[in-house]
Amino acid sequence: MPDTTRPPKELVREYFERRTHAPLDPPPTPEEIRRLLGWHMLPPARQPDRDERD
Repeated sequence: MPDTTRPPKELVREYFERRTHAPLDPPPTPEEIRRLLGWHMLPPARQPDRDERD
């Protein structure tokens, strides 16, 4: 079994401090996600988020 290393408790505390006080941005809109993934370039009948029966 490989040895696992644990970070020092100070690093863990710093990480959680940064994480809990970081500003939370709202999630991107579905249109923005499609744009980032390049799905807006697919033909309408071949979009991955559409059911074939539509």
